[in-house]
Amino acid sequence: MKTIFPFALLSLFSCITPQNSKTGSQKKQLPETVACSNLYLFQGYYINLDDNNVVVIDGIPSTDFKTCSIYAHRFTNPVSNSVHLNGKSFTVEKNKKKKSYNMAVFEGEKRINTIKLPVEDPLPEVHEYYIYLLPYKNDVIMFMRDMYTTHFTICKYNSEGKELRRAEIEHTFVTHPEPNHNLHHPYLYFNGITSSQMIFTSSFGFAKKTKTVVLSMDDFIISEYDKTANGLILDKDEKNLIGFITKNDQRFSVQMIDSTTYEFEIKDRNPAFECILKDNVLYIANYHPIATGSSLYCVDLHTGKTKWTADVKQIMAAHSEYSNKVTLSIYKDKIIMEGDESYGNYLQIFNAKTGKRLAAFGDFLEVKE
Repeated sequence: MKTIFPFALLSLFSCITPQNSKTGSQKKQLPETVACSNLYLFQGYYINLDDNNVVVIDGIPSTDFKTCSIYAHRFTNPVSNSVHLNGKSFTVEKNKKKKSYNMAVFEGEKRINTIKLPVEDPLPEVHEYYIYLLPYKNDVIMFMRDMYTTHFTICKYNSEGKELRRAEIEHTFVTHPEPNHNLHHPYLYFNGITSSQMIFTSSFGFAKKTKTVVLSMDDFIISEYDKTANGLILDKDEKNLIGFITKNDQRFSVQMIDSTTYEFEIKDRNPAFECILKDNVLYIANYHPIATGSSLYCVDLHTGKTKWTADVKQIMAAHSEYSNKVTLSIYKDKIIMEGDESYGNYLQIFNAKTGKRLAAFGDFLEVKE
């Protein structure tokens, strides 16, 4: 899952790998149950996931693992202020002086429609709406937030610009400590999307209200949970949310959508998790969004015990301001861990059964085994 704002990366190319290997042309995309491609794009070159080596190929392959596998959504950020759909472009237009917020529809360079967005009449000295667009099937979803209001407004439009659905989700509650004094308490933020849902959750450890809200992008049905989602757990096809990791006192637990819960131990107790659930085994990357490094665990959900802890190589950056995002995926019997940090990025491949590190590439010095 990706956030609205992608982190800027400092790419210090330093490929550390065994010998190079060669491969031929790639086959067409296969069903999701079959590995669609063994080519993994990283820092401008490709890695063969079968032999864990850099690939020497001519040209650009027609597809690769990060774009054709069921994990493709983990590597993309479809949220923007402009999207393309059915040969048309949809673009957010802001004119604060005229208090105008519109979505313009273009066919080529020709404007064919202007849709007035449902904003309140803003006070020019304080109000500014943050508006984002998201393509979904044959429609466009718009969601916006204003720090001086209390709700996200989310609308779905068809390709002709007709509004199909609308929902509001509270992100801030207001208290009145004194007469004529309104105190705003923001607590809910956009967390990411699955193939059919938008996820909103409270901030890690700072919110005065804990909640996770799931919006179906099909029918706009809203589900609410009184817990913070530190990490999302999707079904085996990577399509829908089936659970999430949440902090319970000093422990973390898995909260499933069907109300089943599982307890487990995490040594580092960082607030962010990237997860994959497969055959009742949960692969967990635990990291901090504003600090370097990550750990990688394999947990048996039924027992709550750790099956293995991987030896993850770290960038070990000295920093004052930082960003960190970890992405997990699975190729056959391998766990693929990609880290994007302010200081650099890396790719590490592990045996899914044992946790043994099989290969490492990226922005750190090689450590002799």
